[in-house]
Order: sequence, then C-alpha cells, then structure tokens
Amino acid sequence: MKKLIFGVCKVDSLFLPPINPNIMKRIALLATILLLVACKKEEKGYSIIADITGFEDGSIVYVNAISESNRPTIIDSATIQQGKFQISLPPVENNDFNYLTFKNTPGNVLFLAENNPIKMTIYKDSLRSSIIEGGPENQLFFKYLGTIKTFAEEKVKLNNEYHIATKLNEADKALKIGIEREALNEKENEYRKELAEKNASSLVSIMAITDLLNLKTIPAKEAQEKYAALDDTLKTTRLGKNLDQLINNAIAVSMQKRIDIGSEAEDFSAPTPDGKLLSLKESMGKVTIIDFWASWCKPCRIENPNVVRVYNKYHAKGLNIIGVSLDKKQESWTKAIADDNLDWNHVSHLQFWQEPIARTYGVRSIPATFILDEKGNVIAKNLRGPALESKISELLDEKSL
Repeated sequence: MKKLIFGVCKVDSLFLPPINPNIMKRIALLATILLLVACKKEEKGYSIIADITGFEDGSIVYVNAISESNRPTIIDSATIQQGKFQISLPPVENNDFNYLTFKNTPGNVLFLAENNPIKMTIYKDSLRSSIIEGGPENQLFFKYLGTIKTFAEEKVKLNNEYHIATKLNEADKALKIGIEREALNEKENEYRKELAEKNASSLVSIMAITDLLNLKTIPAKEAQEKYAALDDTLKTTRLGKNLDQLINNAIAVSMQKRIDIGSEAEDFSAPTPDGKLLSLKESMGKVTIIDFWASWCKPCRIENPNVVRVYNKYHAKGLNIIGVSLDKKQESWTKAIADDNLDWNHVSHLQFWQEPIARTYGVRSIPATFILDEKGNVIAKNLRGPALESKISELLDEKSL
C-alpha cells in the first residue's frame, strides 16, 4: 500500500520487513568507510617521501622556498634515518619551485611544490641525478627539462661536427650541418611554444615563455600574447609576475630609439616647473647638455656643483643645459633646483623611471648626460667631473677664438 504525503510517494511502513541489527551495523560501517575515502580523495597535501643514499643517519635536510621578493627561505626540515626521510607540509596556494638542501653538502634538489605527494630517490654524490616522481606539474616539469637537455646534447654534437668540417675545409658538409643546426633550434623553439599553448594552466608554461624571451627567440610582443593566453591563476604566482615584468621591460626597450654618439638627438617637449611646455629645440645652444637627474639621486646632487661651475663658465660662450628630472613630486623637484642653484631650463613629466624622455633616450641609470653640437648631433655621453669641463672647453674655447 502507498500513501501520498505532501506530494511525495511513500511506502507505508506497515509493509516493510524487519531489518536485522547486524545488517544495520554493516551498513553504518560501510557508510563510514565511504565517507573517509571521499574525504581522503578531496584532501590535498604537499608531502615528500624520500629514499636517500650517501648520507649518514641524523643528517638534516631542509625544504627551501622562494619568497615573493625572490629570496630563498627555509620552510621546514627533517632528519634522515635509515636512508629515508619524510616531510608533510601545508597545502600550497600557488605552485612554485622549492628545493632541498643538505647541511654541509653543496648543491640542491629542485622540484615543483604542488598539492600532490612527491616521491624522491636522492643520491648524495649526484644530487642532479635524483629522481622525482610527483603530480602532473612535476611530471611536465621534468619532461620539459629532459627534452631541453636532449636538444642541448644534439646541438653540442652538431657544433662539434661543424667545427671539424670547417677545419678540414669541407665547405659543403659544414653548410649542411649549419642548416641542420638552424632546423634544430627552430624545432626547440616550436617545442617550447607548443608546450605553453597546450598547458595554459601549468607553471611550466611560464618557464617555457620565459626561456623563449630570455633567449631572444621570440619578440616581446609575441611573448605578451602567449602570456595573455595563460590561465589568470598563473598570473598571480611569483613566476607569473616576474614574467609579466620581464615582458614589459622588453617591450619598453624594444620601443626605445637607440640614441648614441653620432646619432641625431630626438626632439622632445615637456612641462617646465611653472607648467609651460618647453622643447629641446627651443633650449639649444652652440653646445647643449641634456642632463638626466632627480632630487632623490645622491650621485646627481653630488655632481650638480660641478655642472653649475661648468655652466657658469661657458654659458656666455654658447653652452646651454636642459635638465630632465626623474622626480615624482613637484615640490621635491623645484626645491632641489633652487637649493643646488641650477639656473638653466628644466622639464619633467614627474613619472619617475617611466619618464618618457628618459625612456626615449634609453636612460637606465642617473646621472646621465648627452652632449649635443649646434646641429643636435650627440658628440659625447655621460661625462662627469673634470671630463665634462674638458670636453666643453674643447668644444667652446676653440669656437670662441
């Protein structure tokens, strides 16, 4: 018999057979086991179990991580007993490189910290030959290292064959080997690109793109496109942030027009301390110094009295200076100008190291100077102290005769 209660079909308990208490206990036990198994499956941990040879019992092993500021730090340690050790650590939020070090033993064992158990076989006399068996990140990482190592070995072999063919004047053979070598380089680059494309959620993809950029095998814009295609979770990791900064720096450098001795100076306009726009062309003399500096730059402030003395001595003969400041605050900038008696033209966008003029001129450190002739060509760079006066004297004392 069935009863309909609140729209739910229910079997009347009068028709249920009695249940054996032993069966109930078994059901309860089975339910408990299933619950524990389910919980265990959901539990994620970072643990290391290692077999290790060559170390004495009581030797200490340290687990090291890299901080957000790229500094190594010890996060745990264990004692080796009977050729083994085991370490359990809290789950990691972001996968990153960790490494093992051993007291009084050079070298380390590198691996990726991920929320999966890691099994290691470690050899004291050859730490680099240690075997790491972990989750998918470590599997991909060591596959990547192995593949790149194979490429490197093949390139060494081809390089040796090329040098032998060259010494033996076997031009055709050397040419053929050179073509093979280029094809191998292209194959290696394609491997890195493909790995990054197919593993958008893996930290190893960050490594592959970083290697491509550092080896200058892809332009910065292409690296940026590949980085953008990765999962957002990777971009919050330490390595992800480092790659982002590396790409931005590379793009900034690629956009800079290299201005060196013999080059024509790039014209620019920027705000003066009173907010008016002033251009380089408007500031030119017979000889012009573009002086990159900042109020916060101690070497700049130390050099300023020398620049003032040179300016006062040669301004009447045709020396002009335009100061380009890498300051961030208007007050600091103008106060330094007054305090150091810098009585020449000054401009700045107040954008610190993002100062557009500094980027155009490729300035990576200050003080930096560019000395221009009256046509705007760069004839000297980065002269200080007596060298600066000597150059200005050479240029203007002769012209004033």
